Parts: sequence; structure tokens; C-alpha cells
Amino acid sequence: MSRRRFLELTDRLIADGDRLVTDPDWNLFRLWLLNSDELLERVWGRMDRYHLAWLNVGRDSAPPGSPLDESGTRRFVAEVASAKLAVLRTMRGSVATRGWTLLSDDDAEPSGLAAPEDETEEPR
Repeated sequence: MSRRRFLELTDRLIADGDRLVTDPDWNLFRLWLLNSDELLERVWGRMDRYHLAWLNVGRDSAPPGSPLDESGTRRFVAEVASAKLAVLRTMRGSVATRGWTLLSDDDAEPSGLAAPEDETEEPR
């Protein structure tokens, strides 16, 4: 993946995350988390252990396993999205200013990696 492409995808995730904080939606939130985790894993590697603070994000005072009402769900989505946005912004800033060894400086994808569907070229 090129550095430019990583920054573009991260910018898109940040914009989507900002919308989730403003207008929380459970289904969009789940998709956003999957997409952001996939991008971060592709660039930074798998994170098998998370910081304790991240594990506690979104925990309400209700006992574990308790169903959340609508306002609790909205609070949970907004809080977790805010925390994940901080991670995305930090990593984006690091790549923008310092680069990253796993990202190329050119726009060509290494052979063997398929381009995302929206970037595929029409056959000639």
C-alpha cells in the first residue's frame, strides 16, 4: 500500500468516525470498526494485546452482559468511536510526518496484492 493511499483511507475513516460521534448508529459503527481494524492491521500489524484503557472504553456502570437501552447504545458508540478516532489521528499524523517502512512512497501496489474494487482498471 502506498503512503498516499493509507492517508486517503485514514482520512475517510476519520470523517466517517466523526459522523458516528455526532450521530451514533450501531450498524454503521460495527462496519466502521471492521474497516478501521482491517486498515490498521494491514499497515501496523495485528494487535494481540490492547492497552487496559482501550479495553475499558465504552464500559457502562451496568453489569457486563446487560442490555443497553437506546441512549446507552448511542453513548457507547460515541465513546468507542471517539477513542478509535484518537488512534487513527495519531497513526495518520505519524505516517504523514515520519513515513512508515511498510508503506511505499510510490502509488504502485506491490505485485500479488489486489487493488481495492474502486481502483481496479477496466480491461482494454
